[in-house]
Amino acid sequence: MHVQRRRPSQRHASQTALFACLAAAGSSCAILGLREQVAEIAAHGFLSVQVEAMAPAVPTYAVAWVTGADGKPETIGLQPVGADGIASFLLLNHRRYSIGAWSDIDKNKVYDGGEPAASVSDLQPLPLDDTFDRSRLVTLKLATTNGLAPGQSFTVPDTESDMGDALAVHLGDVVNFDDPRFTAENGDMGMWRPFDFLQKLGVGLYFLQPYDPNKLPVVFVYGISGSPQDWRPMIESLDTAKVQPWFFHYPGGMRVERSANGLVSAILLLKQKHRFPKLAIVAHSMGGIVTRGAIQRVVEQAGSNFISTYVTISVPWGGHEAAAKGVQRLNYPVPSWRDMEPGSDYLRSLLARPLPAGTKHDLIFGFKSTGGMGLPDDNDGTVGVASQLVMQVQEAAHRVYGLPLGHAEILRSPETRRLVEQALKNP
Repeated sequence: MHVQRRRPSQRHASQTALFACLAAAGSSCAILGLREQVAEIAAHGFLSVQVEAMAPAVPTYAVAWVTGADGKPETIGLQPVGADGIASFLLLNHRRYSIGAWSDIDKNKVYDGGEPAASVSDLQPLPLDDTFDRSRLVTLKLATTNGLAPGQSFTVPDTESDMGDALAVHLGDVVNFDDPRFTAENGDMGMWRPFDFLQKLGVGLYFLQPYDPNKLPVVFVYGISGSPQDWRPMIESLDTAKVQPWFFHYPGGMRVERSANGLVSAILLLKQKHRFPKLAIVAHSMGGIVTRGAIQRVVEQAGSNFISTYVTISVPWGGHEAAAKGVQRLNYPVPSWRDMEPGSDYLRSLLARPLPAGTKHDLIFGFKSTGGMGLPDDNDGTVGVASQLVMQVQEAAHRVYGLPLGHAEILRSPETRRLVEQALKNP
């Protein structure tokens, strides 16, 4: 293992607003709305289906419903199914649902019998605040002979706002950094209002260019209140002759394992579609906690390890003291703080398992400040150096680099970009 560290700067850097809020939890900083957000998360879950055998060049729709006292279906949510075949619904936990899909052969926006369809009944949503890994997709294989009751009919509303509780899942959508979904303000919403984030933006693994089988996919994952904009300086300066940047868009306030499970599903579905032989992941801050768990489960579910390169930047492997204060002082803390509390069950279980054999991990950490409100003496202005350099993670890393840079500025540094490019050269 090669360790490269520069002498720390003695200049004291001020803390970011985010962790100042955490350290003073209970005072302001969007704390007041957390009770409602946590209550909505506790009350809701999601159901996802993979629709197969869709008729080509024909609209396909997915619908979730409950059966009323009169035996008739009551539509809860309806959505068009994209080319990836995935449909997800955000639903109340206390009910059981049926989900169906059909290809609208006559394009009249109605399922009226005889069209390719499939359905499954008696489904229980997977709770949003449940960290137990049960996030398997239900498969619906469309056929003209199906289990839909005779005479059952579903009509597509004229406006998207009337379609009900769809959960937008975007896999492989080609976008650019100026997309309004990827603003810093939405990154803040992802932490302080994760339920609103899910309702308005959904989750996704986005592409910045069409898929290229000759380039290595590299998934970039931001931290707790981050957004894809955090990666813009690095990616726009990155040599993309041999790599294709993707990024995971998720609400940082959700339980960490739930976010990790979402990334697992996204990677495996895109792997099934594109059959890329290798994948690299680059993560910043809490994104490292999300991705380490995702890598472990991707390899378990795939049965082989295709994640060759893993680069982490300024990751609080040992948790964050301010998250612990937020959990202690608030009746309704941000859900992910529970997982980021030092010594949490999630962190202990995460670090108890090594990365899969064959995944090369380059660890980059920052150090810039001495002291600071609620922080250990050595830190990067946001995260303590000791948390970034948990011994078992450091010892298992392929390379460890220290840079005299703050928690946010490290992503804008040409030196960080050079280290990332170096790691990606021989995946």
